[in-house]
Amino acid sequence: MAKEFPNAGQPQPQNKRSPDFESLYSNNFAFESSVWDFKIIFGELDQTLGVIEQHTAMTLPWSGVKLLIYYLETNVAAQEIVNGEIKIPRSVVPAEPPPIPEEHKNNPVFQKVYEKFRELHKEFLASLPPA
Repeated sequence: MAKEFPNAGQPQPQNKRSPDFESLYSNNFAFESSVWDFKIIFGELDQTLGVIEQHTAMTLPWSGVKLLIYYLETNVAAQEIVNGEIKIPRSVVPAEPPPIPEEHKNNPVFQKVYEKFRELHKEFLASLPPA
């Protein structure tokens, strides 16, 4: 096991919050990506003004994004086991990916990405409780 996980058995670093640590609320998020990393921009809907006030962005390396997905999935699974299914209002369920634009129809990489998006969308819809 040590070969597969070279840090296994080593003490884990302790968490320490910086003096300017903040805990904020977000009910909206947007994304930006590059070859090197992935940015999540957090915001909150202000219904009075009809705008999303973006307040924080966090940029992660792609390896961190993949780990984050794992930890998010395990936490959602535990939450649903303990407290029941998390309901998503139908009004915020993501729409099906639009058709491939004409200029990308012959691009095999774009086609593969599009098919993956469709597959993930179907899986997400299947995970929701019946309406």
